[in-house]
Amino acid sequence: MRKNHNKLYYGKYRHKTVFKLPGSLMFYPTTDEHLLKIKKDYPDAPDMNKLADFIMSNRKNIKFRFQDRKAIFYTNKDMSSILINIFWQWWTGYATVDPKFNDLSKNTVGCTRLPHGKYKYQVHLKRDAHLYITNTQRESLRDYIERNIDHCLVPGWAIMDYLEDRCPYVFGGDFYVTEEKFLTPIYMLAQKGIDKVIKFRKVKNGSNKETTR
Repeated sequence: MRKNHNKLYYGKYRHKTVFKLPGSLMFYPTTDEHLLKIKKDYPDAPDMNKLADFIMSNRKNIKFRFQDRKAIFYTNKDMSSILINIFWQWWTGYATVDPKFNDLSKNTVGCTRLPHGKYKYQVHLKRDAHLYITNTQRESLRDYIERNIDHCLVPGWAIMDYLEDRCPYVFGGDFYVTEEKFLTPIYMLAQKGIDKVIKFRKVKNGSNKETTR
């Protein structure tokens, strides 16, 4: 599923700041190794170097993405102000999430609409989940998901290929579950292969408050 980033503000990162930065499409992949290569290849591009430095220095305190020549950051208020001060000439937009999302805990995401309209949980598998899940557990997990097709959704082909034994490996990925009670068997069958579980919290009559420059 493609997340609607205008509504899912990564829980605690309630401030969205948008910039139209030259060269932003070159920032993928966003690993430190690639960002260091950009700095080396483009020493005379100060804004690109500033952006690379900012991401590497603050990676643990922000979420970000690059799309359609835009650099989009999800941060707290203070970090958003820092970004705007650094890249003032490229700043194009700013938005904040509904204040009702203030009390979100870790691994809880606020949203105005649940994924696909009904799924409250997103199960993330480890990058090497196949090393932790036995063949018997994999078969049982596949059967359980198939029996509860109205409550479990596997959107990615990679996980389906693994569950249906078309591929012996699964390098991460995620699937969705409607209610907490359907998570218990999944934990029992694949606990060692699960990286984390994200809970989506829908706020009744929630709204996005947006300010554009």
